Amino acid sequence: MAKAKGSESYSVDWSDKGEYEVRFMDGIFDVENPALAEMLRGITNDDEPSRVMLVADTNVVHRTEGLGTRIGKYVQEYGIRLVGGAVVIGGGEKIKADGMQSVMRVATSALDAKIGANDVIIAIGGGTIFDVAGYAASQVRGGVKLVRVPTTPASIVDAAFADTAALDSQNVKDAMKVPCRPAAVAIDVSFVETVLDGVWRGGVGEMIRHAVTRDSSLLKKLSASMEALRERDMDAMREMLSLCVQSRVKKGSSTTALWSALRLESMSGYKLPHGYAVPMGLCIDSAYALEKGELKDKDNEAIVSLLTMSGALDGLAHSRHLLHQVDSVLFGLDAWRLSTGSRAIAIPSGMGKTVEEKDPDRELMRKVVLDMTETSNEE
Repeated sequence: MAKAKGSESYSVDWSDKGEYEVRFMDGIFDVENPALAEMLRGITNDDEPSRVMLVADTNVVHRTEGLGTRIGKYVQEYGIRLVGGAVVIGGGEKIKADGMQSVMRVATSALDAKIGANDVIIAIGGGTIFDVAGYAASQVRGGVKLVRVPTTPASIVDAAFADTAALDSQNVKDAMKVPCRPAAVAIDVSFVETVLDGVWRGGVGEMIRHAVTRDSSLLKKLSASMEALRERDMDAMREMLSLCVQSRVKKGSSTTALWSALRLESMSGYKLPHGYAVPMGLCIDSAYALEKGELKDKDNEAIVSLLTMSGALDGLAHSRHLLHQVDSVLFGLDAWRLSTGSRAIAIPSGMGKTVEEKDPDRELMRKVVLDMTETSNEE
C-alpha cells in the first residue's frame, strides 16, 4: 500500500497486472475539486482530452440532487469529453439476471460512441452496476478502462475492489464471470447519505465481515462506533469507511460467508439483498467455526451481537423460511466447489483471522443451519 502525501489515496496491487489507484474525493464532481480529472489523465496517459462514457444507477441519479448539472459543469471545466448518452439503469440483482439485456445496453452504447483502448467507462453505483458495466467493459474491443465510483457502504468496502465482473443465471448467483480489473476507484462518501436504510445496514454488515475475518483492531473501532452507525451518523460512517478501505487495501479480501450468502440470494429469487445475505452467511460460518473448535463462544456471541445491533440481520425476519430448506442451503457448498474448483471454505478462527476448512462437515453444517432456524423462530 502506498499513501500519497496530502491526500487519502492508495494503490492496489493486482497480481501481475500492475497497480490501480484508490482515492477518496469529497465532492467528486465539484468544479473546485480537480481530483477526478487528474485521475482520468493519469489513466489515459494521453495528450488528448479524456473521452468518457457514464453508466449510473437510477437510484443514485434520482436521489443525488443536481447530479447531472454538476457533472455537466465539471466536464466543461476540465475539458473532459462525454461521449454517447449516459446509460442509466436500475440497480439490484435483476440487472445481472436479465438475459444480458443491461450488459448489451452498455456495450452497444460504448460501441456507438466509439469507446476505445484509451477511453474510460465510469460506473457510478453499487456492486451490481459494477458487474454489468464491468462485464461490458471487459468485452468491448477486447477490454476498455473502467473507473468505479462506489455509492453504497458495501461497494466502498468490497465491490469496488472486485477483480471480476459477474452475471447471474436464474438459479446460480454469479454464474458467469470474466476478469475485470478497475483502472481506478474514486470514492465520494457523500453518496452514502442518499441510500435506503437497508442498504446502509447491509453495508455495515459487510464492514463487520471484513473486520471479523481480517482486522481485529478495526473490529474494536467498529464496535465502539456501532450506536452512531445505527443512527446513520455520517461522521462515524465516513471515519469507518476510511478505516475499512485502508484495511481492505492492506489486508486483502475474505471469502468467509460467501458460499452460503450467494446460495441464499439465488434461493430467494434474488429478493434477498446481498447486504442481508452476507450477515446471515457470517452467522452460519461463525457457528460452524464454534462447533469445530476454531472460534471461542464469546467471540461467536460478539459477532452475532454486533450484527444484530447494526441492523444487518434485519433480513432474517423475512428470510428464515430459506434456512428451513437445509438441503438447498447446503447445495451452496457444491456450487462453491464448482465456482472455485475447491471444497475449501474460509471460517473465522478468532477475531480478525480465518482458517481454511478443506472439506466441510456437511452433517455438522446441517446442524448449524437447523439450530439457526430454531434461534430465529424464537426471536
